[in-house]
Amino acid sequence: MSDFIPQEIILQILYLLPVKTLVKCTLVCKSWHSLITSSDFINTHLAKTLSRPSTSQPLLTRHFTKSPNKEQYFLHLNRESLDIYQTLKSPLKPETDGTYPRIVGTLHGLICLSDDLFGYTYRIVLWNPSVRKYVELPCPNITYNEIGPYYFTLGFGFDAKKNDYKVVRLVIPVGYNHGEFYPPYVEVFSVKEKGWRMISGEGLDCGFAETKWRQFFLNGRVYWIAYERKMGRAAENFVLSFDMEDETFEKMKLPESLVYVDPMRLFISVNKGMLTVSEYYTGEANNMCVDIWVRTEYGDVNSWSKLYSLDVLRGRQRVLGLTEKDEVFVAISESDFVWDRYADLLLYDPKSRQTKVVQPHGIVDAFFVGDYTESLVLLNKETGATSYEEAEIEEKKEFVNPESGEGTSYLVLGEDRSIIGQNDSDE
Repeated sequence: MSDFIPQEIILQILYLLPVKTLVKCTLVCKSWHSLITSSDFINTHLAKTLSRPSTSQPLLTRHFTKSPNKEQYFLHLNRESLDIYQTLKSPLKPETDGTYPRIVGTLHGLICLSDDLFGYTYRIVLWNPSVRKYVELPCPNITYNEIGPYYFTLGFGFDAKKNDYKVVRLVIPVGYNHGEFYPPYVEVFSVKEKGWRMISGEGLDCGFAETKWRQFFLNGRVYWIAYERKMGRAAENFVLSFDMEDETFEKMKLPESLVYVDPMRLFISVNKGMLTVSEYYTGEANNMCVDIWVRTEYGDVNSWSKLYSLDVLRGRQRVLGLTEKDEVFVAISESDFVWDRYADLLLYDPKSRQTKVVQPHGIVDAFFVGDYTESLVLLNKETGATSYEEAEIEEKKEFVNPESGEGTSYLVLGEDRSIIGQNDSDE
């Protein structure tokens, strides 16, 4: 049939097909396999996907329990009902029961996972569940054996100029050097280069908030909440960014009222395409309050504005994000035992003060929710990605609270949707 249809028409049809269908199309014939797995096709298909509204793409959530020891990833296609249309099996299995990997970030169909939350481990993977492939990163240069105790943070992003995915790792040794803090080591992994390399961290003298080292990628940069470490004076909070193209760092000022607060109270995210910083704290009535700040213009110190203040809920909470309808995504727990406390994942409407259970009874710090873009990234052989068997797909199921029987609304968190470069050809 393809002999009677112009190649350009076939291409335009294929560009519109979902990833699952395209993976099946690679089995039709050698020419289609070669076409669909080429870098040019993968880049163009992703660019067309990113040009569509974010609500047309799935939502990714994670739920983890210790008894039984079970980690589950879900894709929700219908954002109104949050029906689960696919259950995903992670290729990264923690070495110890009762532990789970850190979700560093999601971007262009890739999920960056790191098995580092419970010890000095060096297993990091870039995983594309849509094509059932992953890349496991080699051991980084800076390890415990090299420098002793340390703490660190990771960033995951995209270099549009080189059409390359990168992971940046900042390692800060514990202790002092002649009365001063040790400067951080900085190394970058590139999918194209297939290895780590050291870069300069000169001028960086900062620590990171320990709320699981949350990071976000937006407009070519990775962002973290950080604080300056000055001997004998109060730490000053700021936003640290890393440019994935020129691999340089830049400091960004926070609103004045956030500079000297406990950085553990600050949460960075992306909301409606804007960098957002939330401060949550306990109010006078022992209720949880959240102040939401957004930055409307990059580089303008005065462009921070308080979007609103929310009076949320009682109990122990972990605020994770906002919906497009300004609902709050929050894990609520009544337990004081931080490392092993269970919680319900809720959506809270501050206007009606109503809550809806998204996922019940999971470890509070393991919950995750964010936008996910299905893509063909890692399908081309140049990436050296490994295939694996995925869990059985579950169709049209909803995560329902077993007590109330109620379903849930949807949550939208920011994922960068900038168009990737399309000048990368097969080599």
